[in-house]
Amino acid sequence: MSKNRIMSNVKTYFNKVRDVKALKVLALVSLPFFPLFCLFLMEYMNFGGDLHRVETFLERHPMSAVFGAIAIIVIFAVTLLFARKAFIAAGIVGFFSIAFAYINYMKVATNGDNFFPRDIALARNPYSLITFASGNVPGYFWLGVAVVVLWVFALWLFRARLPLGWKIRIPAAVGTICVIVFLFFTPPRSEAVLNRFNMSRFDAALQSSNYRANGFLGAFIINVLSMRIERPPEYSRATIDALLRDFTHTPATAEYFDVIVVLSESFFDVRMLDAQFSQNPLPNFDEIIQRPNAYSGLIYTTALNGGTVRPEFDILTGLTTDHLPGGSIPYGFIRHDMTTHVSHYRDFGYRTIALHPYNERFYQRNTAYPLMGFNEFLGEEELLTRFGLEYIRGFATDMSLLAPMKYFLDGSDEPMFMFVITMQNHQPFPPMDPADIRIEVSSDALNPEVLSAVTTFTHGLHDADRMLGALVDYIDNRERPTVMLFFGDHLPNLGGSLAAFIQSGLLESDALHTQQARMVMYSTPFVIYANRTLHPGIFPQNTDNHVSTYYLMSAIAFMTGFHRTPYMNLLLDYHARVPFHNIRLQMEETDDIRSLSRAMKLITYDRLVGSGFSND
Repeated sequence: MSKNRIMSNVKTYFNKVRDVKALKVLALVSLPFFPLFCLFLMEYMNFGGDLHRVETFLERHPMSAVFGAIAIIVIFAVTLLFARKAFIAAGIVGFFSIAFAYINYMKVATNGDNFFPRDIALARNPYSLITFASGNVPGYFWLGVAVVVLWVFALWLFRARLPLGWKIRIPAAVGTICVIVFLFFTPPRSEAVLNRFNMSRFDAALQSSNYRANGFLGAFIINVLSMRIERPPEYSRATIDALLRDFTHTPATAEYFDVIVVLSESFFDVRMLDAQFSQNPLPNFDEIIQRPNAYSGLIYTTALNGGTVRPEFDILTGLTTDHLPGGSIPYGFIRHDMTTHVSHYRDFGYRTIALHPYNERFYQRNTAYPLMGFNEFLGEEELLTRFGLEYIRGFATDMSLLAPMKYFLDGSDEPMFMFVITMQNHQPFPPMDPADIRIEVSSDALNPEVLSAVTTFTHGLHDADRMLGALVDYIDNRERPTVMLFFGDHLPNLGGSLAAFIQSGLLESDALHTQQARMVMYSTPFVIYANRTLHPGIFPQNTDNHVSTYYLMSAIAFMTGFHRTPYMNLLLDYHARVPFHNIRLQMEETDDIRSLSRAMKLITYDRLVGSGFSND
């Protein structure tokens, strides 16, 4: 049989199938169920591929589920009104449902964050969506993808379409959009609609509970409605002045210190895990924190497995990401010169410089840093060209950053404020070549895959410790007074979904939302060290201190006798009453915590997008 004859027979068969009236009717009847299946696929992935968790969501939050169903049906209906052909509308809705479901699952597995509306705007940089993705996708997801594809194909095969002309369809679509805009145009209106489904725009304050209580689509829509930083109702110059009224500028009382701030990627005491190590991975850290001119402990961060930009923003500005839209990149809101700790040092004659061996556009640092007070910012390309970099697993090594650090510190006649972000110990943590293993790691608690990730991470941690030791030796040999803050930004992603921590018994998988668990999940080590005797400042002892990220630079100014602004003194006053707090810790509210949250919300709004009444 010739090829043309075969094709003709196939075409004839397809036409016969297309002409079966019952199948055409079935295709049309299936249209309302298609978006609901897409919604189910998104929720299935939102709850980690666990049908029991999806069932629990439906039982506990039925109105949120109803809201999501209405939303997806309306989205599909509007798309269908514009497209007319059902397979086009289904293809569009199905594609985005699959993409959102996959990205959301991978982001949660990789760094604990859900997929947020602002991620769409960053789609031109894939790393902004899923940074170094890891984790296994549930097998049933691919079955769901296959169902969507076959459904779209069936709608095409049976030529399902709306029997309406464009004069009816287009006005209907536009009218539907206008109604939606009217219902959600202002915060009070959108809040009223959400309240009817037992939901609230304020759910965006804590994303873990937002996606758990409202489902993926409900939480995503809430985040869309919360993308702006809302002006606090009481915000005014008088309110800001009242906050700062009791605090004044404190002049410098000592010689200016060079200040070095090192954000060490995923720096964490791996010895907390249920594992044994053939040698100590942190010998320098252990020795340094015992020195009399060192102060160390834990910082409480708002990042987990990823999201470096959040603690980075908190430390450099003294503000907090607690009151920014969920999942937002804080640097995206910086569009004018703003008061930060960086600008504070610059205004007193410091040369301010940032070094980061990665794409300088990532997290929009290249546009934000100059507005925050940095005179210079060297990303990977410039560091590689000027100084050369060594690489491990595709990331610049921590040790190779010492050369540019020393170059700028030694070559400046002005006092220096230097901020350094390392990359060597960034996820993922693939298996090592056995020949490269220097520290043997064993554990009866960790499965082989997780143990392999822990082994790789441990070697990067050991290299970070070597860099810390070399940096402290360099500081000790300097004539100029120098202080260093060295800290981890977040816990590492070891095995995905906190596997290493759960298998070690540090965390219980069914109790991750308790305060006790979150104190582990959102804490990382820090050490402040100087080649001069430091004032203890806010720290009652040299070790085992606990502090929030946004206090640290004010504490260093206090410890080194540097100028302090009224806002810095306000923070130090709050620290005496609330040593640490952030929204992710889910701490029980006290009057002091409520007062601190109010002050931080007002000042963060004021400096980031407000009128700058608190600027120094």
